[in-house]
Amino acid sequence: MLNNKPNITVIDAPMGRGKSTAMIHHINENPDENYVVVLPTRSECVRYAEALERVTTVPHLDAVSSKESLLTIFNEAVFRGETIITTHALLKLWDDTSILALRGKNYTLILDEVLEVVHPFPITAKDYNALKAGGIIKESQDELTGLTRVNLTDPEYQGKHDDFIRQVARGNVVRVRDDFCVWLTGAQRLTAFDEVLVLTYNFQGSIMSAWLKLNNLTYNTKSLVNGEFVGYMPEFGFPFRELIDIVQDYELNKIGGRHHSLSSSDLAKAPAEKLKRLRNNIRKFFKRNDAKEPHYNMWTTPLKFKPKLQCSPFGYIGGRVSPNQLRKMKAEERVQRDTHVAYNMKATNLYAHKKYLAYAYNVFPNPALTRLFNECNIPFDRDQYALNELVQWLWRSRIRQGKDITVYIPAKRMRNLLIDWLNTESPADLKTTQQAA
Repeated sequence: MLNNKPNITVIDAPMGRGKSTAMIHHINENPDENYVVVLPTRSECVRYAEALERVTTVPHLDAVSSKESLLTIFNEAVFRGETIITTHALLKLWDDTSILALRGKNYTLILDEVLEVVHPFPITAKDYNALKAGGIIKESQDELTGLTRVNLTDPEYQGKHDDFIRQVARGNVVRVRDDFCVWLTGAQRLTAFDEVLVLTYNFQGSIMSAWLKLNNLTYNTKSLVNGEFVGYMPEFGFPFRELIDIVQDYELNKIGGRHHSLSSSDLAKAPAEKLKRLRNNIRKFFKRNDAKEPHYNMWTTPLKFKPKLQCSPFGYIGGRVSPNQLRKMKAEERVQRDTHVAYNMKATNLYAHKKYLAYAYNVFPNPALTRLFNECNIPFDRDQYALNELVQWLWRSRIRQGKDITVYIPAKRMRNLLIDWLNTESPADLKTTQQAA
C-alpha cells in the first residue's frame, strides 16, 4: 500500500524547447534543496554535473562496471544526503535499501523523460505454471489495483529463471489473463519522494501517465515559456509544419498501406521479397537526397530487423564494421559509423546534424500492455503512444535546431498521425481532425 502521495508536476513542452536548461537553472536557484536527477543517458549525466553549481554524485563517472557497485555508490550518496545524478537504468535497480534511505530525506526527484514502467516479461506459460506448481511462486490480488500479483515463496531458488524470480522478489511482476506476465515498476520509486518533476512532451499519451492512474497517483501539468514554468498550454505540431517535408510518393509508400503494415508482427512474417522491396525503397529515398553524404542520413526499424533492411549506402559510413565492434564504440564514434538510430531513442543531441530521415516502422504497444490497462479500465491511446515515439525520434535530428528535414514514413498510419499533428494548432483543431477521421 502507498503510504505517501507525492506532488507530481509534469513539465510538458516540445523537444528542444529547453526543458533541461530550465531545470538546471531551477536547481541552481535552489541551493538548499537536494535532488535526485534521473536522465536517459550517461552523457546527459555529465552535462548536468558540469552545469550545476554544487557538488554532485554521479555513480557512472566512477571506474566501476557492475550494477551492484553503481547501486552501492547511489545508496551511500543518499545516506550522506548528496545531490545525485543518475540514469533511468540505475533507477530500475533501486532496492528496499534505496527506497528506505530516500524516505524522509526531503529529496526532490527530477525525471528527464518518462520512466519505462511497464513491459512484458519473457517467460512461457509452461515455465510459469511449473514454478507455481513447484511452490516457488504464488499469486495474490493486489489491494490497490486489483491485479494478480506474483509473489515469491522460495527465496532460495536458483535456476534458469533467476531474472524472473529477481523481479518477483522486488514485487514487480503481475499476471495478465492467462498468458502474460508484466514487469511493473513499483510505485514506491516515486512515493519515496514528496516532490516529483517530470520533463517530457505529450505526457498524456505515455504509458507512464496510464501507470500513474493505475496507482491512483495524480499529477499537475505545466508548460515552459521563455525558460519559465507556467500554466499548461497544450502545444501541437503546427509551428513545425514548414520544417518537415514528408515524402508523398505512391510507389515508395504503397508498401505500408494497411493499418498494421510494417508493425513488428508484420515485419516478422514478411516474405523476403517484401523486405527487399522496403530496403530498396529506403535506398531510393536516400539516393534522391544525395546519398554520397550519408553523414546526414538517419533511419530506423526495430533492431532485430536491421540486418534485413540495411544495405549501402545507408548502412555504415566509415566502412563496414561488425556488430561487436559497433557495441564497443563510444556513442560519438558510433554516430559517425552507423546511420541506424533506435526508434525509441530519446534525450540526445548526437544526431542533431541529420537531415534525411527514414522511419521504417509502424509502432504499436505490446498487446500485454494494452490488456493490462484494459483489465484495469485505464484509458490508453495507442495512436498517441505511436505519435510520441515518432515525434521523439524525429527530434533527434536537426529539426531541434529549427532546421528543415525530409522524412520518408512508408507506414500510412504513422504518416497520417504525423500529418494530423502538424495540421493541429489548438485543441479545437484536434477535435475537428478526430471527427473528420
